[in-house]
Amino acid sequence: MGRPAKPLISRSATIAASIELIDTEGFDAFSLPRVARQLKVKTSSLYHHFADRRELVTEVAKELMTEATVPEYSPGTDWVEWFVELSLNYRDAILRHPDAAIVLVQFLPRDVLTRTYEMCAQILEDGGVPARLHIVILDGLEKLALATTLSELTRDPVGSAEVFPNVDERRHPTLARALEANRWSSRELFVVTIRGFLAGVLDSARTPVSDDSLLGS
Repeated sequence: MGRPAKPLISRSATIAASIELIDTEGFDAFSLPRVARQLKVKTSSLYHHFADRRELVTEVAKELMTEATVPEYSPGTDWVEWFVELSLNYRDAILRHPDAAIVLVQFLPRDVLTRTYEMCAQILEDGGVPARLHIVILDGLEKLALATTLSELTRDPVGSAEVFPNVDERRHPTLARALEANRWSSRELFVVTIRGFLAGVLDSARTPVSDDSLLGS
């Protein structure tokens, strides 16, 4: 496919247009020709900046993650609450682009966050967390934040009773009572989940886990 001798659009403008397209029409509508039409250029113009669709979508995933603000940190800061705030910021960034969330699952290169993970490891070290727990915390928080936010996007997040929709008091009496007793919003449930995960990891340091113990042998 021939390329124009001179780029007609910028790399950043193409990424922004791609995000806007996904936000308004959904990921299924995303394609290089569709992005080109939105930018009022020919599809060949996009090839000045991106080798193919996958490269562009990967850059979209990177851009979405950079929207999450990394909290300021100074020695003595409560590291647990710092990670809670960081996780909330990632959650909020994903929720701003609900139709693009699947992009993060399929196309986000993990090394995009390496610099952030280095900072996180330094904060854990500063907080006195043993090095052997750093990876389980960093890996677990990434999976937990992404999975819980994607799960939230599949349901109506308005009101705590919608955590488990279609619960019938006669067929699911125990769960119905639990929902009635719950006073946490979706955002508050997320915070409690992150704090609970971190507390559990720290507690696990006192109970060594091995493959043999998991298999019951």
